[in-house]
Amino acid sequence: MIRGVCPVLSVPFTEMGEVDYSSFNNLVEWIISLETESVLIFGIASENIKLNDKERSKLLESLISSKGASGLKVIASVADHSSELAVLRAQKYEAMGADYINILPPTYFSPSLDQVLFHVSEILDSVRLPVIVQHLPQAGGLEDVKPIVQLRLRHPNLEMIKCEAIPPFATIQAVRDLSGDQIQTLVGWGGMFWEEGINLGAVGVQPGCSLTDLYMWANTAWVEENSKEFHRRLTKFLPFIERCLSNIELLIATEKRILKERKIISSEYCRNPTVSLTDEILVSIGEILELLDREDLRQRSA
Repeated sequence: MIRGVCPVLSVPFTEMGEVDYSSFNNLVEWIISLETESVLIFGIASENIKLNDKERSKLLESLISSKGASGLKVIASVADHSSELAVLRAQKYEAMGADYINILPPTYFSPSLDQVLFHVSEILDSVRLPVIVQHLPQAGGLEDVKPIVQLRLRHPNLEMIKCEAIPPFATIQAVRDLSGDQIQTLVGWGGMFWEEGINLGAVGVQPGCSLTDLYMWANTAWVEENSKEFHRRLTKFLPFIERCLSNIELLIATEKRILKERKIISSEYCRNPTVSLTDEILVSIGEILELLDREDLRQRSA
Protein backbone atom coordinates (compact mmCIF):
# COMPACT_ATOMS: atom_id res chain seq x y z
CA MET A 1 0.00 0.00 0.00
CA ILE A 2 1.06 3.57 -0.66
CA ARG A 3 1.68 5.29 2.69
CA GLY A 4 3.44 8.34 4.08
CA VAL A 5 4.99 10.85 1.68
CA CYS A 6 4.52 10.18 -2.04
CA PRO A 7 5.99 13.10 -4.03
CA VAL A 8 4.96 14.02 -7.56
CA LEU A 9 8.14 14.17 -9.61
CA SER A 10 9.02 17.31 -11.55
CA VAL A 11 10.36 16.86 -15.07
CA PRO A 12 13.52 18.96 -15.60
CA PHE A 13 14.21 20.66 -18.92
CA THR A 14 17.32 22.19 -20.43
CA GLU A 15 17.41 25.91 -21.22
CA MET A 16 16.42 24.91 -24.76
CA GLY A 17 13.24 23.25 -23.47
CA GLU A 18 14.34 19.64 -23.98
CA VAL A 19 13.87 17.00 -21.29
CA ASP A 20 17.00 16.86 -19.13
CA TYR A 21 17.26 13.16 -18.40
CA SER A 22 20.50 13.55 -16.45
CA SER A 23 18.87 15.99 -14.03
CA PHE A 24 15.83 13.71 -13.81
CA ASN A 25 18.08 10.85 -12.75
CA ASN A 26 19.69 13.10 -10.13
CA LEU A 27 16.22 13.95 -8.82
CA VAL A 28 15.23 10.29 -8.58
CA GLU A 29 18.47 9.41 -6.79
CA TRP A 30 17.85 12.20 -4.29
CA ILE A 31 14.29 11.01 -3.67
CA ILE A 32 15.54 7.46 -3.08
CA SER A 33 18.27 8.71 -0.73
CA LEU A 34 15.54 10.15 1.51
CA GLU A 35 14.08 6.64 1.87
CA THR A 36 10.89 7.74 0.17
CA GLU A 37 8.62 4.75 -0.34
CA SER A 38 6.72 5.87 -3.46
CA VAL A 39 6.55 8.51 -6.19
CA LEU A 40 4.09 9.61 -8.85
CA ILE A 41 5.17 10.49 -12.36
CA PHE A 42 3.11 12.35 -14.99
CA GLY A 43 1.07 14.33 -12.51
CA ILE A 44 0.11 17.96 -12.99
CA ALA A 45 3.35 18.99 -11.24
CA SER A 46 5.28 16.88 -13.79
CA GLU A 47 4.07 19.22 -16.57
CA ASN A 48 2.51 16.08 -18.03
CA ILE A 49 0.37 17.95 -20.56
CA LYS A 50 3.57 19.45 -22.00
CA LEU A 51 5.25 16.09 -22.65
CA ASN A 52 5.02 13.92 -25.75
CA ASP A 53 4.62 10.15 -25.71
CA LYS A 54 8.26 9.42 -26.51
CA GLU A 55 9.39 11.59 -23.59
CA ARG A 56 6.93 9.95 -21.21
CA SER A 57 8.13 6.49 -22.16
CA LYS A 58 11.79 7.39 -21.74
CA LEU A 59 11.14 9.08 -18.38
CA LEU A 60 9.23 6.09 -17.00
CA GLU A 61 11.86 3.70 -18.30
CA SER A 62 14.57 5.77 -16.62
CA LEU A 63 12.65 5.96 -13.34
CA ILE A 64 12.03 2.22 -13.18
CA SER A 65 15.65 1.52 -14.04
CA SER A 66 16.95 4.00 -11.46
CA LYS A 67 14.85 2.67 -8.59
CA GLY A 68 16.70 -0.64 -8.81
CA ALA A 69 16.32 -2.67 -5.63
CA SER A 70 15.37 0.35 -3.52
CA GLY A 71 11.79 -0.80 -3.05
CA LEU A 72 10.48 2.52 -4.39
CA LYS A 73 6.91 2.12 -5.65
CA VAL A 74 6.25 3.86 -8.98
CA ILE A 75 2.80 5.28 -9.68
CA ALA A 76 2.26 6.20 -13.33
CA SER A 77 -0.56 8.63 -14.00
CA VAL A 78 -2.94 8.28 -16.95
CA ALA A 79 -4.61 11.57 -17.86
CA ASP A 80 -5.82 11.04 -21.44
CA HIS A 81 -9.25 12.46 -22.20
CA SER A 82 -9.98 9.61 -24.61
CA SER A 83 -10.94 6.32 -22.95
CA GLU A 84 -9.40 4.33 -25.79
CA LEU A 85 -6.07 6.11 -25.48
CA ALA A 86 -6.15 5.96 -21.68
CA VAL A 87 -6.57 2.18 -21.76
CA LEU A 88 -3.64 1.77 -24.13
CA ARG A 89 -1.47 4.03 -21.96
CA ALA A 90 -2.37 2.20 -18.74
CA GLN A 91 -1.57 -1.15 -20.33
CA LYS A 92 1.73 0.20 -21.62
CA TYR A 93 2.74 1.52 -18.21
CA GLU A 94 1.82 -1.80 -16.62
CA ALA A 95 3.97 -3.67 -19.16
CA MET A 96 6.88 -1.29 -18.52
CA GLY A 97 6.90 -2.14 -14.83
CA ALA A 98 4.87 0.51 -13.01
CA ASP A 99 3.56 -0.59 -9.61
CA TYR A 100 0.35 1.46 -9.60
CA ILE A 101 -1.79 3.28 -12.13
CA ASN A 102 -3.21 6.69 -11.23
CA ILE A 103 -6.30 7.88 -13.11
CA LEU A 104 -7.11 11.55 -13.60
CA PRO A 105 -10.75 11.37 -14.79
CA PRO A 106 -11.68 13.43 -17.87
CA THR A 107 -13.03 16.97 -17.40
CA TYR A 108 -12.84 18.58 -20.86
CA PHE A 109 -16.23 19.57 -22.31
CA SER A 110 -17.96 18.64 -19.03
CA PRO A 111 -18.49 14.89 -19.54
CA SER A 112 -21.55 13.36 -17.89
CA LEU A 113 -21.36 11.15 -14.83
CA ASP A 114 -21.94 8.06 -16.98
CA GLN A 115 -19.13 9.09 -19.34
CA VAL A 116 -16.68 9.61 -16.48
CA LEU A 117 -17.56 6.31 -14.83
CA PHE A 118 -17.26 4.50 -18.17
CA HIS A 119 -13.80 6.01 -18.66
CA VAL A 120 -12.55 5.01 -15.20
CA SER A 121 -14.12 1.54 -15.46
CA GLU A 122 -12.48 0.87 -18.82
CA ILE A 123 -9.05 1.58 -17.36
CA LEU A 124 -9.73 -0.48 -14.23
CA ASP A 125 -10.77 -3.41 -16.43
CA SER A 126 -7.71 -3.12 -18.64
CA VAL A 127 -4.98 -3.64 -16.01
CA ARG A 128 -4.21 -5.95 -13.11
CA LEU A 129 -2.31 -3.33 -11.19
CA PRO A 130 -3.79 -1.56 -8.17
CA VAL A 131 -5.32 1.77 -9.17
CA ILE A 132 -5.63 5.21 -7.57
CA VAL A 133 -8.34 7.61 -8.78
CA GLN A 134 -8.02 11.37 -8.28
CA HIS A 135 -11.02 13.25 -6.94
CA LEU A 136 -10.40 16.83 -8.05
CA PRO A 137 -13.77 18.65 -8.18
CA GLN A 138 -12.28 22.16 -8.35
CA ALA A 139 -10.80 21.31 -11.76
CA GLY A 140 -14.21 20.42 -13.17
CA GLY A 141 -14.37 16.87 -11.85
CA LEU A 142 -17.21 15.09 -10.09
CA GLU A 143 -18.41 16.78 -6.92
CA ASP A 144 -19.71 13.59 -5.30
CA VAL A 145 -17.13 10.88 -4.65
CA LYS A 146 -19.79 8.18 -4.03
CA PRO A 147 -20.05 6.96 -7.67
CA ILE A 148 -16.28 6.45 -7.80
CA VAL A 149 -16.29 4.50 -4.53
CA GLN A 150 -19.09 2.28 -5.83
CA LEU A 151 -16.86 1.15 -8.70
CA ARG A 152 -14.99 -0.94 -6.13
CA LEU A 153 -17.87 -3.45 -6.19
CA ARG A 154 -16.95 -4.42 -9.77
CA HIS A 155 -13.29 -3.46 -9.74
CA PRO A 156 -11.36 -4.77 -6.70
CA ASN A 157 -8.15 -3.20 -8.03
CA LEU A 158 -9.54 0.24 -7.14
CA GLU A 159 -7.46 0.58 -3.99
CA MET A 160 -7.10 4.30 -3.30
CA ILE A 161 -8.64 7.70 -3.93
CA LYS A 162 -6.57 10.86 -3.88
CA CYS A 163 -8.77 13.43 -2.16
CA GLU A 164 -8.17 16.95 -3.48
CA ALA A 165 -11.42 18.75 -2.74
CA ILE A 166 -10.91 22.00 -0.82
CA PRO A 167 -11.17 20.98 1.96
CA PRO A 168 -11.13 17.17 1.52
CA PHE A 169 -12.50 16.20 4.93
CA ALA A 170 -16.00 15.19 3.85
CA THR A 171 -14.55 13.23 0.93
CA ILE A 172 -12.10 11.30 3.11
CA GLN A 173 -14.84 10.42 5.56
CA ALA A 174 -17.22 9.43 2.77
CA VAL A 175 -14.65 7.10 1.18
CA ARG A 176 -14.06 5.38 4.51
CA ASP A 177 -17.76 5.03 5.31
CA LEU A 178 -18.94 3.98 1.85
CA SER A 179 -16.15 1.48 1.26
CA GLY A 180 -15.97 0.07 4.76
CA ASP A 181 -12.29 1.02 4.82
CA GLN A 182 -11.69 -1.10 1.71
CA ILE A 183 -10.47 1.98 -0.19
CA GLN A 184 -7.67 4.03 1.34
CA THR A 185 -7.18 7.77 0.84
CA LEU A 186 -4.32 10.12 0.04
CA VAL A 187 -4.30 13.86 0.70
CA GLY A 188 -3.38 15.99 -2.30
CA TRP A 189 -3.25 19.75 -2.90
CA GLY A 190 0.27 20.19 -1.57
CA GLY A 191 -0.59 18.61 1.76
CA MET A 192 -2.42 21.74 2.91
CA PHE A 193 -4.95 19.56 4.72
CA TRP A 194 -2.59 16.75 5.63
CA GLU A 195 -2.91 17.07 9.41
CA GLU A 196 -6.70 17.02 9.44
CA GLY A 197 -6.79 14.37 6.71
CA ILE A 198 -4.47 11.97 8.48
CA ASN A 199 -6.54 12.32 11.63
CA LEU A 200 -9.56 11.25 9.59
CA GLY A 201 -7.78 8.15 8.33
CA ALA A 202 -5.87 9.23 5.21
CA VAL A 203 -2.73 7.09 4.91
CA GLY A 204 -0.48 9.48 3.03
CA VAL A 205 0.16 12.76 1.27
CA GLN A 206 1.06 13.49 -2.34
CA PRO A 207 2.79 16.89 -2.67
CA GLY A 208 5.36 18.28 -5.10
CA CYS A 209 8.89 16.91 -4.79
CA SER A 210 11.19 19.89 -4.12
CA LEU A 211 10.65 19.77 -0.33
CA THR A 212 10.28 16.01 0.03
CA ASP A 213 12.73 15.97 2.93
CA LEU A 214 10.60 18.47 4.86
CA TYR A 215 7.49 16.36 4.34
CA MET A 216 9.46 13.28 5.41
CA TRP A 217 10.68 15.20 8.46
CA ALA A 218 7.09 15.94 9.42
CA ASN A 219 5.99 12.38 8.68
CA THR A 220 8.65 11.03 11.04
CA ALA A 221 6.95 12.82 13.92
CA TRP A 222 3.61 11.30 12.93
CA VAL A 223 5.07 7.79 12.71
CA GLU A 224 6.55 8.33 16.18
CA GLU A 225 3.02 9.24 17.36
CA ASN A 226 4.09 12.73 18.34
CA SER A 227 1.14 14.73 17.03
CA LYS A 228 2.28 17.94 18.69
CA GLU A 229 5.66 17.80 16.93
CA PHE A 230 3.97 16.79 13.68
CA HIS A 231 1.88 19.96 13.86
CA ARG A 232 4.91 22.11 14.75
CA ARG A 233 6.89 20.83 11.80
CA LEU A 234 4.02 21.33 9.36
CA THR A 235 3.61 24.95 10.40
CA LYS A 236 7.24 25.54 9.44
CA PHE A 237 6.61 25.07 5.72
CA LEU A 238 2.94 24.64 4.79
CA PRO A 239 2.24 28.41 4.79
CA PHE A 240 4.83 28.65 2.01
CA ILE A 241 3.06 25.93 0.03
CA GLU A 242 -0.25 27.72 0.45
CA ARG A 243 1.15 30.89 -1.11
CA CYS A 244 2.21 28.94 -4.20
CA LEU A 245 -1.08 27.11 -4.70
CA SER A 246 -2.90 30.19 -5.97
CA ASN A 247 -1.78 29.19 -9.48
CA ILE A 248 -0.65 25.75 -10.67
CA GLU A 249 1.92 27.16 -13.11
CA LEU A 250 3.32 29.22 -10.24
CA LEU A 251 3.63 26.10 -8.10
CA ILE A 252 5.42 24.25 -10.91
CA ALA A 253 7.84 27.14 -11.48
CA THR A 254 8.50 27.45 -7.75
CA GLU A 255 9.26 23.74 -7.48
CA LYS A 256 11.75 24.05 -10.33
CA ARG A 257 13.49 27.09 -8.77
CA ILE A 258 13.90 25.31 -5.44
CA LEU A 259 15.24 22.15 -7.08
CA LYS A 260 17.76 24.21 -9.02
CA GLU A 261 18.82 26.21 -5.94
CA ARG A 262 19.33 22.94 -4.11
CA LYS A 263 21.53 21.75 -7.03
CA ILE A 264 19.29 18.76 -7.68
CA ILE A 265 18.45 19.82 -11.26
CA SER A 266 20.43 22.05 -13.62
CA SER A 267 17.75 24.42 -14.89
CA GLU A 268 14.46 25.84 -13.67
CA TYR A 269 13.10 26.02 -17.22
CA CYS A 270 9.36 25.36 -17.55
CA ARG A 271 7.78 24.69 -20.90
CA ASN A 272 5.45 27.44 -22.09
CA PRO A 273 2.96 28.69 -21.27
CA THR A 274 4.43 29.42 -17.87
CA VAL A 275 4.63 32.27 -15.36
CA SER A 276 7.37 34.42 -13.84
CA LEU A 277 8.06 34.15 -10.14
CA THR A 278 6.94 37.20 -8.21
CA ASP A 279 9.24 39.09 -5.85
CA GLU A 280 7.11 37.84 -2.96
CA ILE A 281 7.58 34.22 -3.98
CA LEU A 282 11.33 34.73 -4.48
CA VAL A 283 11.60 36.07 -0.93
CA SER A 284 9.58 33.10 0.33
CA ILE A 285 11.87 30.69 -1.53
CA GLY A 286 14.85 32.29 0.21
CA GLU A 287 13.14 31.77 3.56
CA ILE A 288 12.35 28.13 2.90
CA LEU A 289 15.94 27.48 1.79
CA GLU A 290 17.15 29.07 5.03
CA LEU A 291 14.81 26.79 6.93
CA LEU A 292 16.36 23.77 5.24
CA ASP A 293 19.81 24.87 6.40
CA ARG A 294 18.93 25.18 10.05
CA GLU A 295 20.47 22.79 12.51
CA ASP A 296 17.16 21.41 13.79
CA LEU A 297 16.23 20.34 10.26
CA ARG A 298 19.54 18.66 9.56
CA GLN A 299 18.61 16.25 12.32
CA ARG A 300 15.52 14.99 10.56
CA SER A 301 14.15 12.94 13.42
CA ALA A 302 15.35 15.18 16.25
